Amino acid sequence: MIKKYFWLLKFFITALIIFLALRFERTASVRLFYFAYLAIGYVSVGIVRKLFIRSNNIRLLTFFIDIAIVFTMETLTRYVINYALHTFYIVILIDAYMELDKKPFAIIGSVAGLTSLLKYINMLLLTRSFSKVAETVFFSLFTIFIIFTVYLLKEVREEKGKTEMVYKELLATYKELEGKYKNGMMAFEPEPIVEELTEREKEICRLIGDGRNNKEISETLFISEGTVKNHITNILKKIELRDRTQLAVFALKNRI
Repeated sequence: MIKKYFWLLKFFITALIIFLALRFERTASVRLFYFAYLAIGYVSVGIVRKLFIRSNNIRLLTFFIDIAIVFTMETLTRYVINYALHTFYIVILIDAYMELDKKPFAIIGSVAGLTSLLKYINMLLLTRSFSKVAETVFFSLFTIFIIFTVYLLKEVREEKGKTEMVYKELLATYKELEGKYKNGMMAFEPEPIVEELTEREKEICRLIGDGRNNKEISETLFISEGTVKNHITNILKKIELRDRTQLAVFALKNRI
């Protein structure tokens, strides 16, 4: 739902900012035509990314192109338009939030924030006006605030996805075991690899199967979180699993 209406909002913001820029750039100079071409390029990159690009690396590259286009448009217009063009950075961040994973988003957020800061520093150097200092601080802090806010939303979104995945896997395992009980398959033997685990490792597996995090495990077993992490790393290597989600399923299946 959000994605659907975001593209409509993005189109509206783009059209509005371009209209304002053309309204203030009253002379039909070469600079104005360059700005129009860049604006068309910005819209085209977004359309191509949405409809045709599936590779994460290429998609990340298109966001770098977005930032470069916006920065170039800012250098071609009057300062009064720069404040409206700054909205494009916010749009890029929201777009990246929906299209990229957490790490690529952090890269785009850092580049967008740095580019925005450099633009305002350049404005200060060119105008030599102290009145621009407050504007620079405000817009820079606002951009940083948006970056961190969207990053935290990304973090929450990914954690929610992981939690839902754990729940689905555990539910599937539970139904599988329940089916065996109903069919009279009461005999149960754990996988042989379980015997290779130490008693401490089995305790940790059992707590992970109960949904405990590292801090809760450390408090229950009276050991440090670092020790818990080391045990989990050793357990995953020993039983050849990828992450604690699979470990939780493994613990439940084998009734550790």
